[in-house]
Amino acid sequence: MQIQSESHLENEIYMKIWQADQEYLRTRWTVTTFFMSVSFAIFGFSFQAKLAPIDSLTLHIAGLMIYWFAIVMHLHFLQYSKFLRSYLLDMEKSGRTSLDIQGKTGLEIPPNTSKWLSTMHLFFYFGALYTVGVVLLWLLSL
Repeated sequence: MQIQSESHLENEIYMKIWQADQEYLRTRWTVTTFFMSVSFAIFGFSFQAKLAPIDSLTLHIAGLMIYWFAIVMHLHFLQYSKFLRSYLLDMEKSGRTSLDIQGKTGLEIPPNTSKWLSTMHLFFYFGALYTVGVVLLWLLSL
């Protein structure tokens, strides 16, 4: 009887950790999309015809900095999610829970998915393109 109640308790702990990870994931993407949206809005506003070139450049740089800040925030939140996911996998592998949500999630993702097309790589590719675009706009004085 005690073993069954311990298993039930471990399953409840597992689910609470999994739910915390889901909430953290939601927060991570909310923060990321908010700052990226602000970045693109500022960048778009910088093309107003009434702005002086220095003001336009300042807005280009501000938009770019906010984009990279969004990426840094995304990476910060991602580290905590990775920790929670590894803890869930550890619980599964050690048999402390009868649940295996995290383990099955890893199995469902195709192993031959290109790492070059991961979310972080795409963020960095676009960030590099965004940065080059701002530098070109500055060099062309647009």
